[in-house]
Amino acid sequence: MNLTLPEQVYLCTYAFQKKKFPSALIQHRGQRMRAAALAQLVIEGQAATDGSRVRQAGGTGPSDPFLASVWGELAEGPKKWMPMVHNTGHTAEGPVSDQLLAAGIIEKKGSRSLNPLAGSKFALSRTEEATAVQEALHANVTRHADPAALALAEVALPVIVLESDATMGIVLDRTERRASRDTVEAFSDRFDREIPGLRSALTNSVLANRAVGGGWG
Repeated sequence: MNLTLPEQVYLCTYAFQKKKFPSALIQHRGQRMRAAALAQLVIEGQAATDGSRVRQAGGTGPSDPFLASVWGELAEGPKKWMPMVHNTGHTAEGPVSDQLLAAGIIEKKGSRSLNPLAGSKFALSRTEEATAVQEALHANVTRHADPAALALAEVALPVIVLESDATMGIVLDRTERRASRDTVEAFSDRFDREIPGLRSALTNSVLANRAVGGGWG
């Protein structure tokens, strides 16, 4: 199936070796999925930015429910990047997980732990999509792909997943991240040229949540 960027971000937080969505990887996932939704709207011509604000563009909104909800927030006029990424980051989890649940990619766990650090209430029920997403991200970064030769969505995914957290998603380990530092920077440079201001807002959102002890999960 064709996955949206927010859905791909979600699946990048699955740890195959541990067979779960660890709590450490989902702390800032909501903001990343919001950033991914905004990036996809810009990529598909349904939103535009002047570098500090984002606004609706194009006459028709997206068919995907989560993307449509984010697009609808821009109906009243241009909005600053930071509030669009940060203020309702916690609301991104439900709609995206519902879509993946309906598609049969994830499933609800049989029991819920009362421990807030126990991790996600969902498990991966089908591996094909998560494997494909993670392998594509890993290949593009570790093989030092030229960002100019990739679709902007392929550039956006690693930028959003890796921004401000070298261990976000276990798609790249620390050694690979260090070895691919120049490639990640080149990806970020293209992303900033095409969608100016969004990456900075995501960085500030993650840092703001760290300052108060964590993120949304």
